[in-house]
Amino acid sequence: MKTLKTSLFSIAILSIVACNQNTNKDSGETTNKVKISQNDSIANSDNAPASRDLSTAEGQNLNPEESKLTFTETPSQMKLVLPNTELFEDDRADFKAGAQATLEETFKVINERGVGKVLVTGNTGREGDKDKNQKLSTERAMAIAKWLKGKTLKKDIEVSSQGAGDRFPMISYELTDGSPNPQANDLNNRTEITFRKSKVATE
Repeated sequence: MKTLKTSLFSIAILSIVACNQNTNKDSGETTNKVKISQNDSIANSDNAPASRDLSTAEGQNLNPEESKLTFTETPSQMKLVLPNTELFEDDRADFKAGAQATLEETFKVINERGVGKVLVTGNTGREGDKDKNQKLSTERAMAIAKWLKGKTLKKDIEVSSQGAGDRFPMISYELTDGSPNPQANDLNNRTEITFRKSKVATE
């Protein structure tokens, strides 16, 4: 009888341990899902949204020689792409003298078509020191977020920022034949702004 009780107790302990392991595994998966940002959900979509260029005059009332802003969109979200080489001084988070038109157009699109949380994500190419790139991407994202907060945004818009360094390249660093892509570093050196589209703006 004593041996039977000991066996039953051992089985019960093993069952509890197994349940805890499964729970931890499930929790880890949930945490990973939560970490996926709005930015990532657009960039990693199986059905990439059609690209539209804000520098075209059609329906946008823009001067193509001034604004360098481009964007992609889904039925519910928008992702604005701002080239860092056009906005910032080399290796700094200070705006260039000619950045104003692109910044103003960014503000205009967010204010007219955005709603809720607006996420500014700084990205860099792979050239240079990885840690410095991470720091620079964060500082540049903060600079744009600060500039936007200084404007008269709608009350239902909340701006936040983050730096991603070189972790989320938009363009592959290799061409289909395996050779290096000479444009990748410059194109990946950008700041992205993602937000939900206002229903009023899309109706």
